Amino acid sequence: MASEGGNSSGGGSTGDKGAVGGTGGGGSQGAPDQKEGKKFFKFAFNVNKKVADETEMTQDFMNDLKHYEEFDKTVGDCASYLENIFIPFSSKTYVPQNHVATFENFSSKMKAAAVSRKAYQNVQSYHLRHMKRFHADNYEAFVEQRKKFDDARKKMDQAKADVREAKTTTAIEKKAICYQLTVDDFDQQTEELIKIIEALPKIKQGYVKDIFVVLTKHKQYHSDMSKFFAASVM
Repeated sequence: MASEGGNSSGGGSTGDKGAVGGTGGGGSQGAPDQKEGKKFFKFAFNVNKKVADETEMTQDFMNDLKHYEEFDKTVGDCASYLENIFIPFSSKTYVPQNHVATFENFSSKMKAAAVSRKAYQNVQSYHLRHMKRFHADNYEAFVEQRKKFDDARKKMDQAKADVREAKTTTAIEKKAICYQLTVDDFDQQTEELIKIIEALPKIKQGYVKDIFVVLTKHKQYHSDMSKFFAASVM
């Protein structure tokens, strides 16, 4: 996914890995072992430190992140709109005195029809609740993984800068191992984030089904109501 060095699959996980291997002595006997590198890796990263050459992700990747963030608001708004249309809150209705009798007659018919309406609304409510759960069930996990991804990228960029700034062979070797560990962590966090993004189309298909059911039940409701009122005037 990173565009650095012409590679689009991982922030420094290919081109930079080769550079790190060369810096580390190319597998020579004098290279420090992994245990020493992992111990060195435990030092606290200053993620606020300004790094001159930050790893850049591809535009497609950034567009996918933006789309996921925008979809969270879109699906929530859509569910709210449908709920307001098809399952409005009950409210009092005021009728002029000379129309009270007519309205009461109509109201009694509506009460009988309400049983059918309630059955349809129960189904509609179920599917709308499913749409509203996107934020808690999916988006929050996306935000959490996005933070892990951003943190991993900052650490990797800082570790790379530290390798370049190292002055002695020993310091270069230690920091090179530390950098390699940050690259591995970055690759892992990127893969997890991509999995979440790639699952969105399937989630969308489920919401399309939800919307279809809501609209279908609304159509069936009006069909039943027309039959009910036609029978009531015979």
